[in-house]
Formats: sequence, structure tokens, C-alpha cells
Amino acid sequence: MVQFVSISLLLIFVVWLNYEIGKTNRLSRKKKDEFLKKETLANQTRRGDISSLNYISIPFDRLPLDDNPDQTINSYRDIILSHSHKKILNLSGYSNTDLKLKYGVSNINALIEYDNNYTVLVSVLHKWAELLYKKGYHQDALNVLETALECGTDVHKSFELLAKIYKEQGLSDKLNLLIDKISSSSIRDKDSLMLKLEEIIGSK
Repeated sequence: MVQFVSISLLLIFVVWLNYEIGKTNRLSRKKKDEFLKKETLANQTRRGDISSLNYISIPFDRLPLDDNPDQTINSYRDIILSHSHKKILNLSGYSNTDLKLKYGVSNINALIEYDNNYTVLVSVLHKWAELLYKKGYHQDALNVLETALECGTDVHKSFELLAKIYKEQGLSDKLNLLIDKISSSSIRDKDSLMLKLEEIIGSK
């Protein structure tokens, strides 16, 4: 009797497992078919107008551009300066297929380049600010971080360091504005960032 029950349970498990595997395979095929259909349509989409997109302009007048004794700091400055004539777009919310569907396949290489320019911009702005802060140039670091904010950065560490400086300098109004800006944004992992900022605000 016990053996019969065990065999029955095993058969039930095997049937269930086969069903789940089949369902997973069907879903995978469906997703693959949908992607291929979407990609085919995207590759047939005609060129769209990208001249009026929300291009990012770097406010160089707010940045500490004078030579610094630290050559690494100067190298970060020079990278940012090299972006002065480049087109910059934050397209992190779009896949390449989405971009082709929206703006045409002939624009995809340019859009990828503009998005890469954004990635370099916000990454280097953070590294620049972080090193300035470590070297004791806190006001310069603040200026760089506020520039990053104006450029629409999505680097969590930049928000965290900016909040830390605001707290240290007693700039509660700016700190509150920063919190409000993040809470109303669509930045990735917003909840975890808000928790981190709350820790910074509550720290001594």
C-alpha cells in the first residue's frame, strides 16, 4: 500500500513537472516570437525626426574648470570639456528595438552614440565630484554634483554624496528639494535610493 502511494505521488509529480516544463517552453517560444515580430517591424521603420529630442546641455559656467594640483581631477574635467560639442541623450529607459520603432533603424547608431555620451557624462561627473570631496574641495564637489543633477544623472552615488554635503553644510532646504525631486522621478531602484538618503539624513 505504501509503495502504491509512493508510485502514485511520483507519477503525479512527473505529470506536474512535464506540464510546468511545457508551459515554460510555450511562454519562451511566445516571447521569442513576439520579440522577433517586433524586431522585424522595427527594422522596417522609416527614419524619424530626432532633432527636437531632449538633448542635454552641460552648464560649464557652474563647473570648477581651473587647473587643480591633482592631475586626476584635471583629467576628469578634460573629459567633461570634451563633451561640449557632443550630442547627449538619456535613453536608458529604451531598448534598441524600442528606439528603432520610434525613430527608425537609420537613427539607431546615432542614438546609441548619444546615449553612450550620457553614460560617460554622468559617470565622470560623479568620479570628479567624489575625488574633489575626498581631497577637501567640498564646494567644488557640490558644484559638480549639482551640475550632474541638472544634467539628469541617474547615478545613485551622486545623489547620496550630494545629500551628504547638503547635510554637512546645513542646506536643509536644498536637501528637501533633492528628496522631492527623487520621489517624483522615475529613476531606477528609487525606493532603495530613498532609504539610503533617509539613512544619511538620520545619521549624526
